[in-house]
Amino acid sequence: MDRQARVEAAWRRYENWLSRHAPLSYGLLREPATPEQLERAEQATGVVMPPELRALYLIHDGVRGADLEEFGEQPFAPDGEGDPWHRKANAVDFMPNGQAWLPLDHLIDAHGGPLADATGLDPVPCLPVTASARYTMMEGMYLDPVTGALGTWADAREPGPVGADLAEWLEEGAAALAEGRPDRFLGMRPYLSPTGDGLTWFDPDPMYEQDGWRPVTR
Repeated sequence: MDRQARVEAAWRRYENWLSRHAPLSYGLLREPATPEQLERAEQATGVVMPPELRALYLIHDGVRGADLEEFGEQPFAPDGEGDPWHRKANAVDFMPNGQAWLPLDHLIDAHGGPLADATGLDPVPCLPVTASARYTMMEGMYLDPVTGALGTWADAREPGPVGADLAEWLEEGAAALAEGRPDRFLGMRPYLSPTGDGLTWFDPDPMYEQDGWRPVTR
């Protein structure tokens, strides 16, 4: 099976898990991107998407809420984690690195902004794929279209390799969900939100359970 087919199959497993166990996260997935939108993104970034990334965007154009402002104004004095704004904010960073899948418009912005700042490159030869909604896109993951390898960036930190390509990362993420364990690339563990309808990933730490997050189990 080639890399594109593996990405599509792994994403189907991942999305199926979301639909059954984290319906709010599942509901944040956007409609598929169009070929015209993909072409505009390539023109804006100057980077041609590899087939496996194009295939992923033809399934969904990322998620709603990659910028938390899409959920409206954050409540000043919310009634706990169950208020609508916090429920969605707790559900959007559901990719296997605890970040949001960037819609193409956000991909373009991150490519010319935080990723360019972090790498110091102009033009930037890589494409951002995820970024933290919680930390306003100041950390994320990118894909090298030549090698297919994934890497990470963060504010005031050197970019670093993940040790996986997109297919391997999604396959491992789907397996970690199914088996209720940390993933083997970044060591992050999947957790359900305090309201039980959203997914994110954290470094394993009992502190999150004290705050109402529940580790995913088999």
